[in-house]
Amino acid sequence: MKKRIQILLYSVGIYRHYYGYNYFQMAILLAVENPERLQSIRKEIYFPIAKEYQTTIANVERNLRTVRDALVKAGGLEALEALTGCPLPNGKKPYPKDLICIFVDYLSE
Repeated sequence: MKKRIQILLYSVGIYRHYYGYNYFQMAILLAVENPERLQSIRKEIYFPIAKEYQTTIANVERNLRTVRDALVKAGGLEALEALTGCPLPNGKKPYPKDLICIFVDYLSE
């Protein structure tokens, strides 16, 4: 599963050198294991990531936003629309939680 996630992240312009790459990858893994974790993302996903990497939840959130911003800058929104099969609402940047959901849904197909 990890390799599939890496390929998918690379396809939308998210590379290992970004702060937050490992956090984002772990967030997707946790959510794929149990999608209900997305209902309480801070407690069920961000907290375990912070604990694993010995950092704070605020740092996890900030670095996930960095990943999101890198995706937008690399033109990854079009790739996301291709993954979902529909346009993103109002062309706005999705929240990190929304990105995680998109990847989880795609990988769960």
